[in-house]
Amino acid sequence: MAAQARSSRSKKAAAAHRPAWHDAWERLARPYQHLLCLLLLLALSLAFFAPIHFGGKQLIGSDTVNWRAMAQSVIAYRDSTGTEPLWATNAFAGMPAYMISYPAKVPQIDNLLGWLRGFLWPTSHFFFLLAGMYGVVVYLTRRPLAGVLAAVAYGLTTYIPIILKAGHNSKFIALCLAPWLVLAFVHVLRQPRLLSGLLFAVALAANLRAGHVQITYYVTFLLGLWWVGEGIAAWRAHRWAGFGRATGWLALGSVLALLMIAQPYWPVYEYKQYTIRGGSEVTGREEGLDWDYAMGWSQAPGELITLLIADAYGGGSPTYWGPKPFTEGPHYVGGIVLWLALLALWRRRERTVWIIGGGTLLMILFSLGSYFPLLNRFMFEYFPLFDAFRVPETWLSTAALGLALLAALGAGWLFVASRQGRPRSLRPAYQLWLGLTGLVLVLWLARGSLFSFERPGEVAQLAQQVAAANNVPPDDPRLLQVVRQYVAQQRTERAERFGRDAQRTLLFLLLAGGLLWLYDRQRLPGWGATAGLALLITIDLWGVGRRHLNQEVLTDAQAITELIPTYSFDHFLLERQQEVGGPGHFRILSLERSDPMTNARPSYYHESIGGYHGAKLRLFQDYIDHLFIDPTTGLPRSRALDLLSVRYVVVPAGASLPNMRVVFEDDRWRVLENPTALPRAFLVGRYEVIADLEAHRQRLLDPTLDLRQTVLLREAPGVNVVPIDSTSTARVRLVRFGPREIVWEVNTDAPRLLVVDEIYYPAGWQATIDDQPVPILQANYLLRAVPVPAGMHTVVMRFEPRSHRLGIVLVWIATLLVYGTIVLMYGISFYRKRFAKK
Repeated sequence: MAAQARSSRSKKAAAAHRPAWHDAWERLARPYQHLLCLLLLLALSLAFFAPIHFGGKQLIGSDTVNWRAMAQSVIAYRDSTGTEPLWATNAFAGMPAYMISYPAKVPQIDNLLGWLRGFLWPTSHFFFLLAGMYGVVVYLTRRPLAGVLAAVAYGLTTYIPIILKAGHNSKFIALCLAPWLVLAFVHVLRQPRLLSGLLFAVALAANLRAGHVQITYYVTFLLGLWWVGEGIAAWRAHRWAGFGRATGWLALGSVLALLMIAQPYWPVYEYKQYTIRGGSEVTGREEGLDWDYAMGWSQAPGELITLLIADAYGGGSPTYWGPKPFTEGPHYVGGIVLWLALLALWRRRERTVWIIGGGTLLMILFSLGSYFPLLNRFMFEYFPLFDAFRVPETWLSTAALGLALLAALGAGWLFVASRQGRPRSLRPAYQLWLGLTGLVLVLWLARGSLFSFERPGEVAQLAQQVAAANNVPPDDPRLLQVVRQYVAQQRTERAERFGRDAQRTLLFLLLAGGLLWLYDRQRLPGWGATAGLALLITIDLWGVGRRHLNQEVLTDAQAITELIPTYSFDHFLLERQQEVGGPGHFRILSLERSDPMTNARPSYYHESIGGYHGAKLRLFQDYIDHLFIDPTTGLPRSRALDLLSVRYVVVPAGASLPNMRVVFEDDRWRVLENPTALPRAFLVGRYEVIADLEAHRQRLLDPTLDLRQTVLLREAPGVNVVPIDSTSTARVRLVRFGPREIVWEVNTDAPRLLVVDEIYYPAGWQATIDDQPVPILQANYLLRAVPVPAGMHTVVMRFEPRSHRLGIVLVWIATLLVYGTIVLMYGISFYRKRFAKK
């Protein structure tokens, strides 16, 4: 007791003789505090991206290049005609352009960020992220420096530079807007009124218009848990009025937000029903992804240690040694952030803290995916939209937001404890600091016993690869010895890498502990300690982030298209296209990479059956899975290529395919011509009706089926057709080809079926014959057909989705209503204040 009294007296004495600068921050007016903090965050953003803003470099990720190649036909049509194409002709034999390039047509607040993006990317959005996180914490705590701490803790978490490096720009934008959605939600809870609900609508619509629904879903999931927590509290306290009003305004804001994004989301939702993310008659799953596909890139439980030790699992590929197929890097938040977050959970017994903490923990469990089926399988099967997204580790991006908020609240607890002058109130902080530091120390010293530092099955996989390259058996003793020696060397290097980052985490924890001691001994004011912690977090996360976003990943190219290579065979194929009259006559398949279905480059130049997209049409995915490759040879089936009018196939020099001749060759590539490719539109006089898709698909592979004479349908055409013989004058001529309209001149001496080699998509494509509507039938599994009567006719197919037209109208109405009401309410408020002063 005597020692405690002496300690208390010494602290009071120290407090009485504090230097004047200890109160400098508190003496600064609050508006100037906000201005200074925001200027610091702006400077941080400009400095982090300085090589881009001041070094003449560009940040163009590989996925951005793939996107640009996929979008070329869409962008070119839009630029040349001023009309939205809605359909991409050059990828996967044609598909809706909604998830490739489909901008929102009605301007809203996010258009301002889009304008800034033109000359200040990515700071245009990154500073918005920092400012939003700052705003959330200031709104919750009224502590600007805690807001700075949260901003850097979330903004510099390694996932942000990693996704920028990869080119996941829509995901980055959605994450940047996420704090503003949280802020708008909290504002409704605290001030439940019309204006709050309208601001929530603006924030939710802006986040959705970023174009990454997965991130919006994860953030709104956290907000949903928050709403449940507030509801339970209101029920226990019998205070339903305020919560009821808040719920009503949130519901109104949500409905208005959905109306404000009817375009592009109504067509996108319509499209989803026909994609691999919608239903499937073949698999029998009514909606959502398959479990195995959705759970790809689950976070292994052991990998959660990377939240604390960045490169505990080797960092990004190729040094990564965890169970994922590959990864760009870890989800690192740092030891200081975890310490402060845990401190908030332990000491701040407040509803908001427990809600954020519970939500963050739940999202971490969701990130485990297939490693925690007890929870995730249940959610996948029963919770709305949970099965609509893949890559469970993405949950950690939202968990990082929760941890940053908790860290700010933990720092706020330290500051309050100091001001209240309780000598022993900081003991929990010391205890938690010692526990976390001790854990890192144990992990460092015992890493060889706790971790294998070897990928699952690594020796066997490497042995297979080396054996195939050297034409020796994979179980050759000498080969296995070499592989084992190599893996042993890799394990040593991985353990050293783990050790270096463990030491790094220890160093930052020790520095944070030093700040805590200075803080506790009144050598440093509360604001100084908070600023010091924010600085340490910045240095920590900045250093790890620079491993992924640095000069090496930047390019001198000033346009994305400069990074899309052109080969000599591209010129050859474009010349062949011009010879036959332009697009719409044939397609190509490029095997320049091992998997043409993950290669978007050819789609920049040609009508390709390959591409790069995560939401392909279900019919086309079934084509890839069941028709495209011959399992006995591992090569594309001739029937599959014929089906999609593939006239030319690009292969590496020296390669060949059965029954195809070389028509172009250089030192790297060959172009093979397929003589049996079907025309893009032709008449047939026979049909078979096979409603079952599985049986339909099997019949297509039957070599006795002549696709030039017979078409497979899923329903009867309702007309009698006449077979084509040698005396027939049936003829089809392409008049005009584009993404919104295709026109043919058809001459037939008897009723026949026009088979159109375009992908079947009923949600928007309409057909007319001489301006009279006719049905479009699903033909040959994934194509189209229309019945044509005898005579000379003009057949037109137009892509006019009703969801696109009406969606724009709904967005205009909702946007004018929401923004107009906000402006009117602020105008009335301003007028009243001014009138009151007079």
